[in-house]
Amino acid sequence: HFVLEENMLEVDCPCVTPEIVLKASGHVDKFTDLMVKDEKTGTCYRADHLLKDYCKDKLEKDPNLSAEKAAELRHVLAVLDDLSAEELGAKIKGYGITAPDTKTVSQTPILSI
Repeated sequence: HFVLEENMLEVDCPCVTPEIVLKASGHVDKFTDLMVKDEKTGTCYRADHLLKDYCKDKLEKDPNLSAEKAAELRHVLAVLDDLSAEELGAKIKGYGITAPDTKTVSQTPILSI
């Protein structure tokens, strides 16, 4: 539609943003998706997404959640992007977070992808 009707041109190239810009913004050095693997199926999940979904689910659906535990989960959500791989792994193990599909507890260490 945009090419034919609006006379716009498609940009087809390997990189629109120069690497120096991504390096200066911190994306090259810091940007990594930490993953955990379901040992039953081999499916990989983003560790931060598993932790975020767990915290949100508990806050929204657990009527017996204490005020202290709720505050802790809100704090985890607030600092989620700043957690190291070790801290993220400790939270996942500490909360007993399982794979969404199989409910398997992952023993695979957090992988950087």
